[in-house]
Amino acid sequence: MNFPNIVILTGDDCRHRYFIHHLNAHFSISEIYIEAGNFPPPRCCSKEESIAWDWFFQRRESYEKSLIEKSAQLKAKNKPKTTYLDHNEINSSQTIAKIKQANPGFLAVFGTSVLREPMLDAFPGQYFNLHLGDPEFYRGSSCNFWPIYQGEFHHLSATIHRIDQNIDTGDILSRQAITIQESDNEQTLLLKPLTVGTKLMIETIQKWQDGCLQFIPKSKSGKLYKKTDFKPEVILKFKQMVESGELNNLIQARSTKSLAGI
Repeated sequence: MNFPNIVILTGDDCRHRYFIHHLNAHFSISEIYIEAGNFPPPRCCSKEESIAWDWFFQRRESYEKSLIEKSAQLKAKNKPKTTYLDHNEINSSQTIAKIKQANPGFLAVFGTSVLREPMLDAFPGQYFNLHLGDPEFYRGSSCNFWPIYQGEFHHLSATIHRIDQNIDTGDILSRQAITIQESDNEQTLLLKPLTVGTKLMIETIQKWQDGCLQFIPKSKSGKLYKKTDFKPEVILKFKQMVESGELNNLIQARSTKSLAGI
């Protein structure tokens, strides 16, 4: 059976390649658009903040590289055309024209800059976003980080939702919390929403192909976190939580509750 074309719009980090590998292992992808990231450079006020910043991103890169080493071994359904974009070029008229030529029916979005008009107007109802978090509590950037930092592990989850004019406020199609284990650390907790969310996107595409998409009622929209909120001083405190054992204690307590069905 022939289905309308699937197009992926995503970022250029390891986690985005993991996303691509898994989707392409399940479906023939028409085209992939990879947008360059633009994370604000840190303004460290001390040597300790600078060390903490490097510590966090080096550990993240190591864990994510390990993850994509496995996903890269997956057999792809096809070899889709891939276009590399500069940051925010995804909203350009040239990009819109190129995507239109692919005649997409499903646009799988993960980790791009915010989609603006007329990009949204060009493909109404066709955008499905992977959000690493629960948008009823955490919207915007790094929403797999803030629940850990704030000790709200019950909000560590992944969500697939439609994209509307605002940030992470579209109708929800699928949402799932992660399972916390005693062996987890800060990096495995950060990665679990990615693995869960990628699975949810695959399931969403399958439901879309079967014509059985259903929406989950949403009661509210969560706090919006921006990239500028992700500051070296926050990362330094996070590093101290890890090294003092505070974070591990929280993990052990939450995993015990999970085992008890709480």
